Amino acid sequence: MECGEENMEPCQKIMENMSALLYKINCNDKKPKSFGTMELLYQSEIHFIDAIGPNGNINASQLSDKLSISNGAVTQVADKLMKKNLIEKYKKEANKKEVYFRLTEQGEVAYKSHQKFHQELFEKITAYLNSLNPQQIEAILGYIAVTDENLPDLTQNGPS
Repeated sequence: MECGEENMEPCQKIMENMSALLYKINCNDKKPKSFGTMELLYQSEIHFIDAIGPNGNINASQLSDKLSISNGAVTQVADKLMKKNLIEKYKKEANKKEVYFRLTEQGEVAYKSHQKFHQELFEKITAYLNSLNPQQIEAILGYIAVTDENLPDLTQNGPS
């Protein structure tokens, strides 16, 4: 298939569908969702819970590095999640200066629900991709690469 002037419809449909998908992802990221607890969580909050994980034992500077956010942002998100009773902070006997975080029982519920969501999505996408031939896979990868190369990268801190 070529996307010349006489055959623009399939290409236009691909672009419109991708634009709609990106819009949906962006909207979903901005709205709080339920992850099996009474509390609605924003994307930044569930990813904070995910970064702490079921083992806990992570301090503020480690969370800052892991999530690529400032120490101040760690404090803000941690305070919100403590108010929602999803995480708790503690100090170790050997180091009373450093503050560590762990999930509460409800935090574990949210963590497991978020993991389940990603696992189910991964399985569905993988099943579809496994049904494709190598040329179809290359076409998808090429489309992603061209799109990525032509979008500004605003993921890095600082001016664009």
